[in-house]
Amino acid sequence: MLEENLSKLGFSPSEIKVYVHLLKSGASYPNRISSETKINRTNVYEALDRLVAKGIVSFIIKNNIKWFEANIPERILSLIEKDEEILRNTKEDIIRDIKRIISSQKKHLEANIFVGKKGLRMIFEEILELKKPISLIASELQFKDLFGSYFELWHKKRIEFKIYQRSIFSERFEGKVENRKYLKYRFSDDEFINPTTTIIYGDNCVFIQWSEEPIAIKMENMQIAKSHQNYFEVLWKTATNSRR
Repeated sequence: MLEENLSKLGFSPSEIKVYVHLLKSGASYPNRISSETKINRTNVYEALDRLVAKGIVSFIIKNNIKWFEANIPERILSLIEKDEEILRNTKEDIIRDIKRIISSQKKHLEANIFVGKKGLRMIFEEILELKKPISLIASELQFKDLFGSYFELWHKKRIEFKIYQRSIFSERFEGKVENRKYLKYRFSDDEFINPTTTIIYGDNCVFIQWSEEPIAIKMENMQIAKSHQNYFEVLWKTATNSRR
């Protein structure tokens, strides 16, 4: 049933087989996936590349080997651009089938890499789903520039969920950011702000490199999140409030 529904949504046979395998087995690497699925290694690599581009699989490099992991099922729907009637008829079945497949004993990777616009959107969707306070440090306004209307929709949902956010920007953006509910801004000297955007929420830290094809590293680790949150609090105390 899951395979049939994924096929309706435009997944190729190799993408379906690899994705379902990752759901069942947890994090894995291409050679093992090829061996266990009996799919040619070249086809496995191609399928993984497409799944990463779709934003439903992420990866981390451990000891110079790429390990891939299927992302949680709810976020697959926000990234699929397909006929609405098909999506309505299959989305509940997809979520149910994926959850049935995922083993409760599956060990998740502590760090994942997300590539491209779709990969980043997966992260921002998760931030809304967790409903945890957000701490953000950014040297630019790339989220707004890259996502446009989705940026506004994301903030609208954040406000609906009453998710509090604190953001620290470079001093040059003072007076240039829009006031919103449940959101506070402060501004700091450039020397204290890394060009990589840092987002902290719950036990998660995300580091985003806004290149032509943006890359985000997400780390799920309580101690790492706490250390970055502590740095954020120090910077927050020394940053200046908006004088608008």
